[in-house]
Amino acid sequence: MGYALFASRKLVLTGQLNCVELQQTQRSNEQYNLATKTLSLQQQMSSIQASQSEELADLYEKLAGADGTDARNSINAEISAKEERFQAELDDINREIYKVSVKENSIEMVVKRLDTQVTALQKQLEAVEEAESSGIDRATPKFKGVG
Repeated sequence: MGYALFASRKLVLTGQLNCVELQQTQRSNEQYNLATKTLSLQQQMSSIQASQSEELADLYEKLAGADGTDARNSINAEISAKEERFQAELDDINREIYKVSVKENSIEMVVKRLDTQVTALQKQLEAVEEAESSGIDRATPKFKGVG
């Protein structure tokens, strides 16, 4: 293999390696953004649950002090409506968390594939560099008594 071919092959491999490493960086950024989104959704869920506890506690307190069937029925209806609303909000967040999780899994598979590509390209580049080095050693004239 001539020096131009070594240089050309090294250039191609280096370009491919840089491209795959850039893709890895992009996927890492996506993973970070998804992890941040998951954390935000979990915080939202905690906030809703805390709010639900407070609001329902207030309503149950009202219910305990309510006089008459109509007042209790009204408070019970309000409790049911709030529970349904909170559950709907929690269900929406859980669905969003699931979507994010599916996307994270898909990105993880891509990252593993990219890791394999990087390793393969690095090995190819090392092999070309070794071949180039040994080709240069063979092409260098040896003088009697030197080297």
